[in-house]
Amino acid sequence: MAMGSEPLIDKHRIPRKILDEAFQKNPEEEPVLMDFACIEALLGLPEFRVIAQVLGPKQLELHLERKENAIVCPRCQTSCSRVKESRPRCIRDLPILEHPVMLRLHLRRFACPACGHRPWEKSETFGRRTKWTERLYTQVRQEFLRGCPCKELARRYGLCERTVFRWTFERGRGGRPRKLGRAIGIDEYARRKGHRYNTLIVDLDTGKPIVTFKGRRADDVVAWLRSRPQEELASVEVVVADMSKPYAAAIKEVLGDQVQVIDRFHVVQQAVEALDAVLRAVKNQLDPDEAKELKKLRQRWLKSSDQLNVDEIIARYDWCRRFPELRETLNWVQDLRTWFERTYEKPAREALVKLIERATQSVQKPLQQIAGTLTRWFEPIVRYIRNRYTNGITEGFNNKIKLIQRMAYGLRNEHNRRKRILAWCGAP
Repeated sequence: MAMGSEPLIDKHRIPRKILDEAFQKNPEEEPVLMDFACIEALLGLPEFRVIAQVLGPKQLELHLERKENAIVCPRCQTSCSRVKESRPRCIRDLPILEHPVMLRLHLRRFACPACGHRPWEKSETFGRRTKWTERLYTQVRQEFLRGCPCKELARRYGLCERTVFRWTFERGRGGRPRKLGRAIGIDEYARRKGHRYNTLIVDLDTGKPIVTFKGRRADDVVAWLRSRPQEELASVEVVVADMSKPYAAAIKEVLGDQVQVIDRFHVVQQAVEALDAVLRAVKNQLDPDEAKELKKLRQRWLKSSDQLNVDEIIARYDWCRRFPELRETLNWVQDLRTWFERTYEKPAREALVKLIERATQSVQKPLQQIAGTLTRWFEPIVRYIRNRYTNGITEGFNNKIKLIQRMAYGLRNEHNRRKRILAWCGAP
C-alpha cells in the first residue's frame, strides 16, 4: 500500500479516551504510516472519510466519520453544525494487508440552534443494526461453501466459528423452505446408494432449490405438499419429473393430473437404453475385433447425418445394411428425437401415436418394451410440447449434492445436510 505523510493517529480528530484504550491494548506497537486516501479507495465508502487508524496485535481499527459536517434538523429543517457528542459503531470488514479490519463509525449528535432538538446523524450505507459489511458476508459465505475450513475463515477475518456457520446457513435461508413457483422440478438423490433416498424440489424459473426432505415415497411427497399453503399449491402449473410412479401418484393426488410433464431427457434415455440392448445383441454375433470396432462407433449412432463426416456415414450405413434390426432401432430412435422439435400439440400427439404403433409392431423386444412405456406415460410426454421445461437444473443439483456428500465437511446429520445443500445450491 502507498505510504503517505499523514500520521497514523490524528489526536485532534479522535477522542482521547479511544486513543488511551488503543495504546493500553498494544503499548509497544510502532505506528506505521499508511495513506488515508488509499485506504478510502480500498474501502469504497464514499459517504465516509478516514480520520484515524490503530494497528493492534489482532486487527486494524479504522476510525471513520461522515464527510458532511452538518445535518438538517428533522423538526424545524434548520441546518445543524454544532456537535454535542459522538458515539462509535463497530462494523467488521474485509482484511487489509492480511489484517482483520474493524470499522469504527463515529456517528455524531448535533444540537439544533433553533428548536433545541438534538438529532443523531444517520448513515445511508449501513443500517441501524448492521455489524458487518455485505461484501464480508458474501466473501466468507462463498469461501466456506467452496470448502475452506471454518476455523481458518474465523482466524482470517477476525470472526468466531459460530458466526461463520450462521452466516452460511441460517442467514442464507438454509433451514427454511422457499415458496413454490409456477414450474417446479422433483427428483430423488441417494443419502446411501441403494438404501436411503431423499427428495429434492427445485424452482425451475429461478433455478434455486425449494426444499429437500427425507424419503421418496408418495406418502412423503404428499405430506410435504399438503403442508404448504393452498395459494402456493394453486400457483403450480408445471411439475417436471422422471417416470417415477410414487412421484406421479403424489402429484396427481395433490396437484391434479394435468400438471406433470416428462422432459425429453428421460424419454430419450429410455430409447437409448433400447438401442444399447440391440447393440449388445449384435456384438454377441461378432468376433472380438469387429465388436471392438462397433463399440468405438457408439457415440456416433445418435448424431444426425449433417454432424458426421463421409467415413462415419459410410461406416454407419454398412453396419445398418448388415444388421436390419440395428437399422430399424436406430431409425426409430432418430425419429423419436426429432419428435421433440415439434411446435404444435395436436400433430405431435398424432405423430407420437404412429411412433408407438411402429415400436409395437416391431419384432425387436427392446422396441416393444419402450412402446409400452410411452403408452403408459403418453399424456405427460405430450405436455412437453406445450410446456418446454426440463429437469436439467434438478439433475445438476443432484451432481452438486453428490459432491457435497463426498466432501462431507463433517456434517453428517440430516439437519446440517439439508442446510448445506440449500445454501450451496441456492448461492447467489
